[in-house]
Amino acid sequence: MDEARQQQIAQSERAAHRAARLWRNQPARSAAEIERESIRFSSVQWAWLRQAVFDRTESHKPLQYILGNQPFGQANISVRPPVLIPRWETEEWMLRLAGMLNIHTGTSSAKEVGQRPLNILDACTGSGCIALGLACGLAPGLAAITGVDISNEAIALAEDNLALNSMLIKNKVGFFNLDLQAPGAALRLRDISSSWDIIVSNPPYVTPSEYSELDPDVKEWEDIRALVPLPADADPCKVQFRELDPSGVSFIVQLAKLAQELDVVDSQNTSLTGTALPRLVVEIGGEKQVEPVCQAMHDHGFNSTEVWKDMAGIDRVVLGYVKV
Repeated sequence: MDEARQQQIAQSERAAHRAARLWRNQPARSAAEIERESIRFSSVQWAWLRQAVFDRTESHKPLQYILGNQPFGQANISVRPPVLIPRWETEEWMLRLAGMLNIHTGTSSAKEVGQRPLNILDACTGSGCIALGLACGLAPGLAAITGVDISNEAIALAEDNLALNSMLIKNKVGFFNLDLQAPGAALRLRDISSSWDIIVSNPPYVTPSEYSELDPDVKEWEDIRALVPLPADADPCKVQFRELDPSGVSFIVQLAKLAQELDVVDSQNTSLTGTALPRLVVEIGGEKQVEPVCQAMHDHGFNSTEVWKDMAGIDRVVLGYVKV
């Protein structure tokens, strides 16, 4: 049989097949449908998908924990329970702050402008997202960033993320396990660096009443210490909510005091003299916390404050300045 005849027979068979499908009220398969049908999950992939659906729907496991990562600025952050999952609100202000710092130097490195790198402390670093986001987004050599956290699991994850993003990082980064509410915390920080220029933080600020209304996705998976300000040495498994600060700002007040102890408010800081850069940058939980946080900053040496709203129009960040 010649080739032309074979093609004619094949075309006839395809036409008959389409006619049969149409007779059964079934549309003929498109090329895209045929291609999709050729894609099949392996048994391992099906098992992962079934487990993922179960974890999300039955166990309320956050999607980020299921997928294992969360983009944050230029960094890709691995996430695992119980370390706090990076939020878009935090990413937003981190990028804005990075822009401020880059404008301060004209996006030049510290060496190019004849300055030492800015020593930035990331308090309550968690996954390390803020520290690593800044390290990736700032001009090369502009800053030396140190992240500290009370949680051993958080520091282990932050160090994993440091390794994961090593090719993207343009500034020095280090992580340390440290309880900022413990006696001697300021002394320990002075051992890490003799001077600190800027403190940034996404601290615990959720109020007890807010925590009681959080979804299981949060309460059952993320470390309460990263969400609610607890007293020093408190057992996170035995929290007495009626004894907690109802305003949610107690840790931020301690952070402002720590900034004063570390001389962050020193007007003679040569790295920041003459600049419009903040010395303390803390995330908050809305308008209700603006006044007490601003007051805490003023009480501990910051003579000017500013509030940033997030893209949803919610008061999200308070910045403390020392203006001469």
